[in-house]
Amino acid sequence: MRYTKNDIRNIPLTEFMAALGEKPVKAYEDMKLYYVPQRDDPEPMLVVDTKTNRWYDHATDHCGDIIDLAALKMNPNLYMDPRDFILKYMNEYEQGKELSAMGRHQPPTVISIDIKSVKLTDFMKALGQEHPVAADGNLRIYNAPYDDKSGPTMVINTETNLWRDTKSGAYGGIYDLAYELTGSCNMSELNRYIASEMSALEKSKEKEQKVEPPKQEQKPDKPKRKKRL
Repeated sequence: MRYTKNDIRNIPLTEFMAALGEKPVKAYEDMKLYYVPQRDDPEPMLVVDTKTNRWYDHATDHCGDIIDLAALKMNPNLYMDPRDFILKYMNEYEQGKELSAMGRHQPPTVISIDIKSVKLTDFMKALGQEHPVAADGNLRIYNAPYDDKSGPTMVINTETNLWRDTKSGAYGGIYDLAYELTGSCNMSELNRYIASEMSALEKSKEKEQKVEPPKQEQKPDKPKRKKRL
């Protein structure tokens, strides 16, 4: 499933909280208690009413719907419209659930590579970006594969094998990049995703390699006849 702006009002707040990585601490009938996603409170202060699909913050007495909550959570330097923030998180969350469901119906993948040693530049090749958009010293600039607009905002440092997004501020290693692509926090799912992408890259390389024809064995020269005296 892929959400559009027309779907936002019907998205359950509990699903949006799950997309933000929040799980209910307590539940009572139609009420679920959460930690406030935009703050680091020592106690859970946010109540979600699943019947009305609205929330209430005990610490501030603020309340509202999904758009109001997104406006409080999002970074205003990155998002102008809270609906764009909602769609990004919800669609990544749905994509992660789809990958998880696919994994449950597939035989277990044997991971034969050391994922932590995989070069991010090779992983980008596996994602379909053979070459960076630009390079500067040990920095390689790519179109962000996890962004719908796919601008050249992703920078890989080939020395540290880490990446950073100049637009969103997201950064990290290969697992963090896989999370941005899948929305999954499950390590086994991330391992399987990375391994499958790298495996597909290796198979494509093997197909591209030309098979050299077998060398023909040279027949030994016939011994020359000796002249009779």
